Amino acid sequence: MKHRLNEFWQKREEWRPGLVVIFVSVFILIYTFQAPFTLARFHRNLPLMLRIVAGGTFLWGLQHVLISFFPKLKRFQLKRIGRNRVSLPRDGLVYLLIMMVLFVGSVLSRENMLMLVFAMMTGPFILNGWITYSMLKNIKLKRIIPQRVMVGETFTAEIILENNKRLIAAYLMEVSDTFKNHDDKLEASVVFRRVGPRQNLSAHYYAKLRRRGIYQFGPLQVSTRYPLGLVKRGAVFSEYSEIIVHPQIGRLSSNWADDFFSIEEMAQQNQSRRGVFDDEFNHIREYRSGDSQRAIHWRSSARQGELMVQEYHQNRNYDLIIGLDLWLPSFSNENQAERVEWAISFVGTLCREHLRYSRDTKLTLVSQGKTLELLEVGIGSMGLEYLLDFLATLQPGKSQTDGEFAKLISQMSSPRSRTVLLTTRNESGSKKHNRLQTIFEQQGVDVHGQWRMIEADPEILSRWLVLETD
Repeated sequence: MKHRLNEFWQKREEWRPGLVVIFVSVFILIYTFQAPFTLARFHRNLPLMLRIVAGGTFLWGLQHVLISFFPKLKRFQLKRIGRNRVSLPRDGLVYLLIMMVLFVGSVLSRENMLMLVFAMMTGPFILNGWITYSMLKNIKLKRIIPQRVMVGETFTAEIILENNKRLIAAYLMEVSDTFKNHDDKLEASVVFRRVGPRQNLSAHYYAKLRRRGIYQFGPLQVSTRYPLGLVKRGAVFSEYSEIIVHPQIGRLSSNWADDFFSIEEMAQQNQSRRGVFDDEFNHIREYRSGDSQRAIHWRSSARQGELMVQEYHQNRNYDLIIGLDLWLPSFSNENQAERVEWAISFVGTLCREHLRYSRDTKLTLVSQGKTLELLEVGIGSMGLEYLLDFLATLQPGKSQTDGEFAKLISQMSSPRSRTVLLTTRNESGSKKHNRLQTIFEQQGVDVHGQWRMIEADPEILSRWLVLETD
C-alpha cells in the first residue's frame, strides 16, 4: 500500500493540473445551475455556454488525470494534427484578458474610445503571431549523441539548427529535447540567439544519466516568442534516437586477489609447475583506498615518503564462469534495488578485468532474472562491449531458482575453470539459508573446479569493488 501511495505522490506534477481543471469545471457547472437568472442578465444564453465550456474542460482534465495513472490509455488519445504548436505565455494571457475586457466594455457601454483602444492592442498581438510563424518556416533540427555511455558519465548532446529561409533570420529559438526510459523522463533545452538566413548553428547541452538501460531521445521541439513575447509558437520534429547506458564499472581492489581462492591457489602452486597460475609483476604505484596492506612495498614507501604498493596483472589461463541470480520482488524497496545495481556493476568489473588480463580463455555468464540467459564472451574489446550492452538491458525478476540454472553452470564448469555465484537474495535473513547452494544439492549437480558464492550486499561487495563517486 505504501508503494502505491508513494508512486501516486511522485506523479503529482502530472495529475495536479488536470485535477485543478476538474475542480474549477465542477464549480462553474454548480454555479450555472444555482444562479441561472443572475447570469442571464448579461446574456440569456450565457448559462448554456458556460455549461458547455465547463463540460469540455472537465472531460479534458479527467483525460489528463487518467493518462497520468494509466499510460496505456495514450493510444486512445486523439493525435494532434500537424507539427505546429501555438500557446500563450503568462504575459500573453494577461494581454488577451485586457483585450477581452475592453471589447466587452465597448459593446456593453457603446463607447467608441474603448473599441479604438481594443483595435490598437489587436495589432501587436496579431503581428507577434505572424512573426513567430514566419521564423519557424523552413527550419530543420538535428541531434548528435554518442551511442553508449556509462552510468554517472557526463556526455555532450549537440543540437544543430538549420535556417533555410532566404531573407528572414530566426531569433531566440528555444529547442527542447526529451529523453526517457521505463523509470526516468528528463528534459533539456538550448537557446539560439540568432540564426541568419541560409545558416546553420550548433548548441550543446550536457547530461548525466543515473540509470542503466536504453534511453529514447525525441522528439525535438522548437519554440519562439520573439519579438514581444505575447504569442509562443512552436514546432515538433520527429527526430528520434537512442543511447545505451552501461552499468557503472569500477576496479577490483587488491583484496579480491587475496581473498578469492588464495588458499587453494597456494596449495596448487606448491604442487604444480611454475608459471601456470603465477601473477606477472606490473609496476609499483601509490597506495589507494581499498588496497591490501600485504601489497605494500616498504622499501619504495620509505624512499618516496608515502605508501607504495606492488601491482600485479592477473594474467592467468583459466575459464571464468559467473552465475548471476538477479532476484527482485514485485514491490521492492531502495535497498533491494541497490543490491541489483551493485551486483551488475560487480559482474561487469569482474568480466572486464578477466578479459583484459587473460589469454586464450573463455568467459561465460549465466543470469537468472526475468528470463534465463546464457552468454559466452570472447576475448577483446568487442566482446566487452557486447557484454556491457547485455548487462545494460538485463532485468531482474521474481523467478525462483530452478534446476536449469544449476545445470547450465555445472555443464559449463571444468577442472580448469573458476565459478563465481552471485545472488541478490538476502541469504542471511532468509529462512532457507543459502538457497542458491541448496538448489545445486537438490539437483545433484556439482560445480567443477574452484567456486565461491557471494551475496550481493553493498557492504560485502565494497571490500572488493571500488566505484568512483562524484
